[in-house]
Amino acid sequence: MQYRDISTDTQTVYRLAANEKMVFFMLNRTGDITIELAGSGATAHVFALYSGKGTLKQSLTLTQKHLAPDTISSVLIKSALDDQSSFTYDGAIEIAPDAHRSDASLESRALLLSADARATARPTLEILAHDVSCHHAAATSPINAEALYFAQSRGLSAAKARDLLVQGFFQEAIEKMQTLCVNFQFPIHNVQTMFNESISELQH
Repeated sequence: MQYRDISTDTQTVYRLAANEKMVFFMLNRTGDITIELAGSGATAHVFALYSGKGTLKQSLTLTQKHLAPDTISSVLIKSALDDQSSFTYDGAIEIAPDAHRSDASLESRALLLSADARATARPTLEILAHDVSCHHAAATSPINAEALYFAQSRGLSAAKARDLLVQGFFQEAIEKMQTLCVNFQFPIHNVQTMFNESISELQH
């Protein structure tokens, strides 16, 4: 399984040929993106992580387009939003008439770090083939007050306790990427620094 970081790409359409297998990673990337599974046996796994602060508004439109049979795609979106920031995800799964036995899933999970943060997920499915498997899920939740209290009771400051919970929230995506790409190494302890740098660039 190949790995590709497309966080800063300007390309908007990624086309996979027969039996091509790819893990795509995005950090705070916005805009319209299409993943095309054009050849039989093509596989794409997309992991997108987002963090918002202040009044930052981010949006992503991502289409998983199955054009051939026996193709697989999965999308996992995770966003941690603070202050009055917001994130909107429009996700579409499109299964063409000849794309039999396709397997597609999309999932969006948002962690709200303040009462004013907002997350929206709008999944859509267009299935024109038979014998396919399609799944979608979305959830938004506030930070776990009990877990935050427990972390602070262990001697962590409120800020460090929250950072720890945010890192734990993103850990699932990191571990899945590491399972798919044996040689992939992601510095989970640097996630917050990476987000801060990325957000700083977005705000300037």
